[in-house]
Amino acid sequence: MRGLGNLKFYLLIAYLFGFAVFLQGQETYIDNFSSVSYSNNDGTASFASGWVETNEGTDPSGGRILINSNQLRFRNLDSRYISRTLDLSAATSATLTLDYNRTSGNESILVQLYDGSSFNTVATLAGTGSVNYSLSSAEMSSASEIRFITGSGNWSNSETIFVDNVQFIAVVSIPNDPPVLTATGNQTYCIGTSQPIVETISITDTDDTTTSSVFIQISNGYVNGEDLLTLTGTHPNITSSWDPVQGELSLTGPALYTEFETAVAAVEFSSSSLLPSGIRQFSITVGEANYLPPTGHYYEYVPSLGITWTAARDAAALSTYYGLQGYLATLTSQVEADFSGSQATGVGWIGGSDAATEGVWLWVTGPEAGTNFWNGTGGGSTPNFAFWNTNEPNQSGDEDYAHITHPNVNPNGSWNDLTNTGAASGNYQPQGYVVEYGGMPGDPVLNITATTTLNMDTEDPTASNPGAVTVYCSSDIPTPNSNVVIDEADNCTANPTVAFVSDVSDGGSNPEIITRTYSVTDDAGNSINVTQTITVFDIVIDTPPAAQTVLVNDNGVFTVSTSNADSYQWQVSTNGGGLFTDISDGLEYSGSSTNTLNVLSVEIDKNGYLYRVLVSNSSGSCPAITSSAALLSVRIGSVITNRRITYRVNKS
Repeated sequence: MRGLGNLKFYLLIAYLFGFAVFLQGQETYIDNFSSVSYSNNDGTASFASGWVETNEGTDPSGGRILINSNQLRFRNLDSRYISRTLDLSAATSATLTLDYNRTSGNESILVQLYDGSSFNTVATLAGTGSVNYSLSSAEMSSASEIRFITGSGNWSNSETIFVDNVQFIAVVSIPNDPPVLTATGNQTYCIGTSQPIVETISITDTDDTTTSSVFIQISNGYVNGEDLLTLTGTHPNITSSWDPVQGELSLTGPALYTEFETAVAAVEFSSSSLLPSGIRQFSITVGEANYLPPTGHYYEYVPSLGITWTAARDAAALSTYYGLQGYLATLTSQVEADFSGSQATGVGWIGGSDAATEGVWLWVTGPEAGTNFWNGTGGGSTPNFAFWNTNEPNQSGDEDYAHITHPNVNPNGSWNDLTNTGAASGNYQPQGYVVEYGGMPGDPVLNITATTTLNMDTEDPTASNPGAVTVYCSSDIPTPNSNVVIDEADNCTANPTVAFVSDVSDGGSNPEIITRTYSVTDDAGNSINVTQTITVFDIVIDTPPAAQTVLVNDNGVFTVSTSNADSYQWQVSTNGGGLFTDISDGLEYSGSSTNTLNVLSVEIDKNGYLYRVLVSNSSGSCPAITSSAALLSVRIGSVITNRRITYRVNKS
């Protein structure tokens, strides 16, 4: 809420920025008699008619009334007169000026104006001089008329009066349609960057192509000391100024609307915070007052040191903003209180009072007039919203009026009660007042403000779950490695951080399921987890090889049954288990690397051999599991003769 040096300057700025629906303009109707013509129009506007002579033929070059030496000359006037009409119906005020000079004689001429029913004499021309006359309202109409007629009756042939520089200066009301501003932009702010606040911007005006200023305020979420608006690029006719208290960037011309569109599109937001949060809402306004989107109202701080509450109330009620009726602000929410308090440049009156009934605080201005917002003193209560400072209101000496406390008294923007005059100096001296516009009956609908937002980055990064892993022993469980997350991505951060979080086992066995979690985090702290499933199968010998007894020259067969194994290595011990050596397929063995070992054409010398198998899984590096050893017993075959005599048969 911009403060101005004094009230006159404030009103001047209000005029320049078009705070009213109508601007004041000036039109001039002038005849300098620069040529011998009764239709001269030397001003910015034209008379409704030329000069018309009465009782004499209308001739600017001859007769007793004529144009001579660039002046209107009157001589021996008697009953003759001359008049001219003009349309002053749009004028709010008008002034007539002219010069005259009587060169001979002692006669006079009357200057008369028509008031709708008769001519009124407004000046008598005798001697030498000038006229400066302010017209009455009746004399300003679509049929306004000026007449020069004799004011005496004894003119001689030589008596002469000259009139020159006949001028009407009319102040007229010029309709000033407010501009229409539209903007789009609902984007994500990426931390550490500087980003435009709009995606598109348009400013149109039916009766203007230029304006003096555009203001951009961070109207929601502003963090003083971190947030910044900056005008980037080159804009020859526009200067920018940043106000860190209000969170507002002023763009000042004058400049074409198209130039302001280009400038607004070049305004960028940045934050020095490592982790900014929430949203930032931007109000872009053609005009002086600040706009608060949640209320749809405009707010303006008017500095006026020592102003009383009643004077501030009356001044606010006389204020208008593009046709909106002003009133001493009524703050009915925390966001509104912050906007008009902590995010403002001064200390001022607001529209609350308990003057009617002590301890019953009402909003007494604006559309909330009559609304009760507090009961009691500092320990009281509110039926809706109040933002009193600690132990306020305290009714210290008939204090009946609400006031935004000085920033030296925390919390910033809170309220206290004061007398109508307040203190003469210090933190409790009134320094101005807050005017609010909006919500009053008859207020026009304005489109002079557009809002956009930047959402501090809350979008999580993305990544796929790493591929599942299967191992066959705990020693083969891979160590955590963030590189297994291969497709991490984010809307703002080029390389989100991947980190190991934890391993969680389901406590099972054969298989045991381990869920491994990795986090993926962007620069804004947004994070997701991805998981990798690790399945641990145990290699188990379900049925070990069994002892075998075979006859010489028969085959011996040893079989093992396993779970989760696909590699086998059979071994043999020829010394009772003292040493086992690997078996290879050949004349003596087959299936040495399968689950079934064939001992081919067993000879008696293998009697007592021990056989075992090492089982493993080829997909990992888990150590092999060794089965128990199985004994091979070899017997010599028997031959039974018909005489029931048994002989042993040697192999040879």
